[in-house]
Amino acid sequence: MSFAPVAIGCYLVSSIGLLLALFNKRTINLLSLTTIGVFGLFFHSIFVGQHYQLNDEHAYSIILATNVVSATVTLIACMFAIYSRNYFALPVCLLFTAAILLLSLFIPIEQTSVTTWTVEMLAHISMAIISYGILLIATLLAMQYSIISGRLKHHDLSVLSLPMPSLDAIEKQIFTLLKFGLITLTISIATGFVFLEHFIGSGQAHKVVLTLLAWLCFMCILIGHLKLGWRGKRILVLSVTGSALLTLGYFGSRLIKEIILR
Repeated sequence: MSFAPVAIGCYLVSSIGLLLALFNKRTINLLSLTTIGVFGLFFHSIFVGQHYQLNDEHAYSIILATNVVSATVTLIACMFAIYSRNYFALPVCLLFTAAILLLSLFIPIEQTSVTTWTVEMLAHISMAIISYGILLIATLLAMQYSIISGRLKHHDLSVLSLPMPSLDAIEKQIFTLLKFGLITLTISIATGFVFLEHFIGSGQAHKVVLTLLAWLCFMCILIGHLKLGWRGKRILVLSVTGSALLTLGYFGSRLIKEIILR
């Protein structure tokens, strides 16, 4: 039995229910909907374990990488939603993960290996994935802040009745996530330079450059907010730019090689 359809079904039920609850004022239990998404993650993990042979000595594929990263981001989004009671980012992550998993069913599965990975490499990769997830969620919250503030500026007070935190609370959440995300991204970059040979060589230079540019974007956000009181559109533009740079750095070249040029 393939667990992918079950996982996709859980993701869709959870995400659609959350969207209805968030934007249509439906009285749906948000925690229960999140739990359905967590079940989706469970079945998603089983699918990955069954269909990707992790003990074969081949380079990891873009499909496996996107499955792992999207599931990790969704897990972080679930934990954040439950802890902060801000569910805005979660349905976006769930829908994206469902799309990745659905795509996996139609693309030939390539095998991957972790047999030659050192502890240092695993630490570097783990920090990279965690930082990507945290910073992506912070970017989605910046979008949430922009949407709510925009509607309030147009005197649409109906947004106040939606099950979302106040603008001040959302802003605090954004910068808390940005701080943690920047710390983990810094650790990821540092471990890459210190522990991994040829970190900049072997065709990896563009990834390093893009990651450093993303780091600079997020650092500018924190400094600009602290010293100059930046908020709103500047935060949104820089966070979207940083997330886009990270995405290109992590997936861009491999996507072109494995999907577009195949």
